[in-house]
Amino acid sequence: DYQDVASVGVYKNPLIENVMEVGSIMKPIVMASAIESGAVTPETTYYDYGSVQVKNRTIKNFDGRGRGKVTMQTVLDQSLNTGMVFVMQHMKKSEFREYFKSFGLGAKTGIDLPGEVNGLTSNIETNGDVEFANIAFGQGVAITPISMMRALNTLGNGGVLVQPHIVTDIEYTDGQLEKKEYKSVEDVISPETSDTISKMLVHVFDSYGDGKYKFDRYTVAGKTGTAQIANPAGGYYDDRNLHSFFGYFPAYNPRFIVYLYNEYPKNGANFASQTLIEPFTHIAKFLINYYNIPPDR
Repeated sequence: DYQDVASVGVYKNPLIENVMEVGSIMKPIVMASAIESGAVTPETTYYDYGSVQVKNRTIKNFDGRGRGKVTMQTVLDQSLNTGMVFVMQHMKKSEFREYFKSFGLGAKTGIDLPGEVNGLTSNIETNGDVEFANIAFGQGVAITPISMMRALNTLGNGGVLVQPHIVTDIEYTDGQLEKKEYKSVEDVISPETSDTISKMLVHVFDSYGDGKYKFDRYTVAGKTGTAQIANPAGGYYDDRNLHSFFGYFPAYNPRFIVYLYNEYPKNGANFASQTLIEPFTHIAKFLINYYNIPPDR
């Protein structure tokens, strides 16, 4: 009953027609770009004071707390915003922009579904220090879920940006069969960098809950994200967040990637680690069992 809805917006497919600021799941993409460019390694260190001044903006960690001298692995493990600003500042802005675009972020993926939109990524075209710092930890640009999924997928598949699709062939009522062909678009990062960032993300996932969610017989590469939600009136809501989580497994020869997000969760859930890791583990265990995926640990 199409005429009975209050808004035609209910017919939108949010995975391809909505955009969002994704938060910390952007960090592995930026980290992989920096590793590929030679700007940092997993062992690179910086001193975390808990906040960093970028022009007229003070950027803080999620808890405002400093960790002292830490590595890039710790930046991902503890999702340190200050660390991602450090990473961004060690790349040329033109280089940072080039990698961002090479991951397809903000562009249409070409998935075979109607109504796909571009992201809102004009801040990447600036050379603003604050804008680039925000992008480094997943704010200031808005991406469709399918575009984000394609970029995250590239981390685990050897660095190849692929075109997502749901159709293999189309059978018409007159009996004709149209075969659909899809191909990889390009290599974004090297297989070596893909392997490095996967190792880092396995360490991240194994560390959640002090090892509570670690799979004894399978490697899982994963990361949480918590982002502020933009207020249409300007700025961000004080009490609304977007929670997200992605994980791929087995990490070094992935069969699946799972991406979950939860817009404005209630009941005092402040971080994605409180809402999405557990459902992810249920999904991952089901897929592993259903498809009889052999263990890699």
